[in-house]
Amino acid sequence: MKKIEEITTFLKNNSLLEWKLSCSAIDWDSLCQAKGGSVFFGVGLCTEKEPAVSIPFDILAFFLEAEKLRKFFDLAKVIVLIADTHALTNQFMTRNVVEKLSQQSTTTFEHIIKNLNLTSFEIRKASTMRLDSNLDTLFPAHAKLSNQYLIQEIADVIWMIRNDNLKLKLGWSIDSALEVSGHDERFFDLTMRELLPRQISFLFTSAGRTFDKHRQKVSPYISVKGEHRLLLTPNEPIGKKLREAEIIWSDKHFGGARKHLGDIIREFESLFGHLAGLSFEQKLQHINDVAMKGLL
Repeated sequence: MKKIEEITTFLKNNSLLEWKLSCSAIDWDSLCQAKGGSVFFGVGLCTEKEPAVSIPFDILAFFLEAEKLRKFFDLAKVIVLIADTHALTNQFMTRNVVEKLSQQSTTTFEHIIKNLNLTSFEIRKASTMRLDSNLDTLFPAHAKLSNQYLIQEIADVIWMIRNDNLKLKLGWSIDSALEVSGHDERFFDLTMRELLPRQISFLFTSAGRTFDKHRQKVSPYISVKGEHRLLLTPNEPIGKKLREAEIIWSDKHFGGARKHLGDIIREFESLFGHLAGLSFEQKLQHINDVAMKGLL
């Protein structure tokens, strides 16, 4: 059983977590006794306006933080949930597009899990997970909600509470302000809290980052057409993209993007060992190449 002080110190020392926001969304009784339970993070396939075109490098923040949470709380498993049914709530997403993006995500995640030896991770599609259930049996009858995406999310969480001993949901926040300012995952998570059959805790990573001045903070797991950012893909030209970003920004910080990428490096090294003798660029390239090894 973990003590509140232990948990708070752990969260403070995780550079990718918005720890103050996370502390405000924790159910301390269940989290202190989370041993043997599960944690999950969901991966969307589109924004409110368009489908994803690539998987960003930032998604590694979820995999790294989930593994650190698993080890710290001695959890049984980490569930990586691909939100395919959720994507179909958008009219511009066809079944063919959803299936294509779902398969691309599955293949990429399988390589991350294998290459980083994340043996307690399990990839699921929401559509497959809930084959034996429907929204009517999972969604609270008294709830009056019109947001179909949120209804799908609540159904997922209730299913995992009942079947996976779910203790934690790992999401992301667009900023560190205590008041919700946008429709990032914190908006959905805080809305669903009162509708769950048993309380769980919600933890939040920082937003993903682009190199674009007009749109710096974005989803850590969706990259859309036209973004300038690092992608998680074989042969990603990281050095070239960093140099282009330096030109755009006229400095080496790229807004907050360099710090964010540095936090990913730091958490990777905390799990897998210090990358001695490598530059910032070389560390990023190493992490990308290790995660994507064997993916064509």
